[in-house]
Amino acid sequence: MALTKSDIAQNIAKSTDISKQDSKLLLENFIEQIKFNLKNKISVKISNFGTFEVKKTPSRIGRNPKTKEEHMISARNRITLNASKNIKDFLN
Repeated sequence: MALTKSDIAQNIAKSTDISKQDSKLLLENFIEQIKFNLKNKISVKISNFGTFEVKKTPSRIGRNPKTKEEHMISARNRITLNASKNIKDFLN
């Protein structure tokens, strides 16, 4: 089961005594800050969680599995999360 933004906002509201609407706004602003910084090629480090970074993937040749037709996939940016040691230790 996946945790949605609504679920996260509800959990924040329960644990902090703020309204669900305020916690949803807080979560939206937090996500917007991460997106804004990543768009400007600034990595986002959250202590004891990890670092979000933008990495560039080179252009490459892709293939349609049904027709075996080749086509060029353009270079693009992708987001990576390098989990902190604390998160890795927590999960293992």
